[in-house]
This record gives sequence, C-alpha cells and structure tokens, in this order.
Amino acid sequence: MLSRIDHQGLSWVDIQHPSPGEIKKIAEEFSLPQLVSEELSRPSFHPKAEGFTDRLYLIFYLPLYDHRLEHHHSRELDIIAGEKFLLTIHYEPIEPVAELFNKVELNLELRKKFFNHTSQKLLYHLWHTMYDHLLIELDHIQKKIDRIEDRIFADGNKEFIQEISLLRRDVLDFSRSIRPHGMLMEEFSPIARTIFGPEFSKNMAELSQNYRRLLALADNNKDALEVLYDTYNALQTRRSLETTKAFTMLALLTFPLTLIAAIFAIDTVSRPIVGKANDFWIIIGIMIAVVISMLFFFKSRRWI
Repeated sequence: MLSRIDHQGLSWVDIQHPSPGEIKKIAEEFSLPQLVSEELSRPSFHPKAEGFTDRLYLIFYLPLYDHRLEHHHSRELDIIAGEKFLLTIHYEPIEPVAELFNKVELNLELRKKFFNHTSQKLLYHLWHTMYDHLLIELDHIQKKIDRIEDRIFADGNKEFIQEISLLRRDVLDFSRSIRPHGMLMEEFSPIARTIFGPEFSKNMAELSQNYRRLLALADNNKDALEVLYDTYNALQTRRSLETTKAFTMLALLTFPLTLIAAIFAIDTVSRPIVGKANDFWIIIGIMIAVVISMLFFFKSRRWI
C-alpha cells in the first residue's frame, strides 16, 4: 500500500508491504540504484547505512510491541533519503511512522515546518519520533516490572516465574533490536554529512544522545528483571525449605509416638503399664514427655 505527501517540491512516500509494481514505480521516479531496488523487494536481516551519490539508504530494526503475540519483536524499516524526497518502506505496520505521516498529512503547519528545502528535517523528525515511541515502550515495560516487584514479596504465586521469564525475553528482544543502532549511527554520520551538509551533525548528536538513553534504560530494565528473577527464586527456595523443614519436624515428632503406641499394642503375655489403673493416661503422659523432650532438644540445637 503506497501513501504519499507532496509539499513545496518535497515528497514523502510511505509503502507498507511493497509490491513489485510499487518498487519499480518509485525506483524509476526517484532514480534508485539497482542494488537498492533489489533489497527493497525482500526483507533484510541486518541494519545498514549506505550512501549512493546524493542518496542515503538506511535499514532500521525497531522493537515494537505485538499485541497478538504479547511481546516486542523487531520490525524492519527501510529509509531512502534524497535532497527532495524521503521514502519509508516496511513489511509490517510501524506505528511511529504511521502516526507522524498522518499528523503531517492532516496538519498544514507541520507540513510547512518539516517540508523545508531538503528532506533532512523530515528525516530528523521521523527518527526522533521513533525514539520517542520507543521510550514509551520502555515505560510500559517499567510499569510491568514495578507491578511484579510490588507483588512478588506478598504472593507466592507460581505464575510469577512465567511472567518474569516472558518479560525478560521481551527486554532481551528490545535490547537486541536497539543495540545495533549505535553501529548504524557511526556509519550514517559521515554519509549524512556528505549529503546534507555539516549542519546535520547537530541533529545526529541529539539522536545519538536519545539512543544512549534508550540503551541505558533497556539495560536498567534487564538488570532489574535479573534481580527480581533471582529474588523470586530465593524466596521460593526459602519457602520450599520451610515447608520441607515443617514436614521433617512433623515426621520426627510423630515417629516416636507411633513407635510407643505400637510397642504397647503388641499382644504379649507381659506388657508393662497395660492393664494397670490409669494405664491409658500413663501412656499418653509418656508420649507428651517424649514430644516435649524432643522439642527442647531441637530448640537447643537451633533447628527450630
């Protein structure tokens, strides 16, 4: 599906699920190199930044939340920037691209602001919008971590370990997608300086700062989840040990009582106490004395 905005001699073309006909059309209109046209026809597997004379080719991977799968996964975004055009090509919906495109399409003031002489301002704002969106994604992850942290000490629910594991995978996928952006920026900066001029370096410095912030927050979330995972396992281990300890103590206390009852139940000619006055209460008294003695012994050894 091809969408397009033209204003003041500058064009922004956004294509989702590009067909061979759409790729051929934009390749002819914007004189794209054959190598770029071939790469656009199929998904790529690695980020890249390349320059072709007066054209810039970028491949991004953005960790966006998939509501159907309920976790983040990487989505590819190809960007081709020339002096008078910006092309965005993707194979899945990219929410920040769609949001900015719709705003620019409906707001004349934004078109005047972003469509100014060359595509560099539009490219900068698109990049900035994507990073702002990723910050919001990280906020959602942080809220989930906070909810787990609040509940983990109050509830021994076994589902927590699954919830933490899924969130750990989510943060790992996010970090895996965002980390190569640093390498992409290093490759992109000299190419952008050649195509857009030295003034674009200021924009790149701000974008680089936003990237480092994203990476730091993602790493912080990863560390927090690792601590929560270890804490939960430690709490569960402690609860298991306490349960095992309680059953062990119960077994140690009931074993001698069972033994005493079994001894006095033996059908023999001579049985001490049995048959005498108050024999039942004497046997019960012996059992109570044994239990108290064992509890005192366990206490003295600090087993309980």
